[in-house]
Amino acid sequence: MALDIPYFGEALQTTVLCEACGFRHADVLLTKQGDPTRHSLTVRGSGDLDARVVRSSSCTVRVPELGAIMEPGPRSEAFISNAEGVLHKFRDILEFLGRNASTKARRDEAARSLRSLNRMIEGAEPFTLVLEDPFGNSGILHEAAEVRPLTKDEVRGLKTGVFTIEMRRGGRRAPASP
Repeated sequence: MALDIPYFGEALQTTVLCEACGFRHADVLLTKQGDPTRHSLTVRGSGDLDARVVRSSSCTVRVPELGAIMEPGPRSEAFISNAEGVLHKFRDILEFLGRNASTKARRDEAARSLRSLNRMIEGAEPFTLVLEDPFGNSGILHEAAEVRPLTKDEVRGLKTGVFTIEMRRGGRRAPASP
């Protein structure tokens, strides 16, 4: 499906489904690749939680105050949300980690981080939201957001999440694992 995303331009929304194995991958691909960029926003209160966030599947998202990092991988999906929605994504992961922690110390650490994260979601604790995209296809749409180019060293340190799908009709499928 073709989209026109304000401030980003033409994009293609894709969904790949495999009826045989149930694999699903959705993405929003910009038709033009931009320069590597870093967007950051200091969220100081509940009003900033509405900042629009466009994350491509190649973007790394950070909340330094939590030590939280969302890196792209082979199944990374793009999303359009707001700063609060990004925190909810981190909260889902943190809740899972807390439930499945192998030690009491790790459960306690997850609980402390979760309390801080919930204060951030309520707008009661400031935090920094950082998007780093080696293909320049992500951003924070807010008047207080800072944007700068990524250095070559910064780009080299980022994952891209890029993968290739080979489509074959008929014939045998390769085994999933050896």
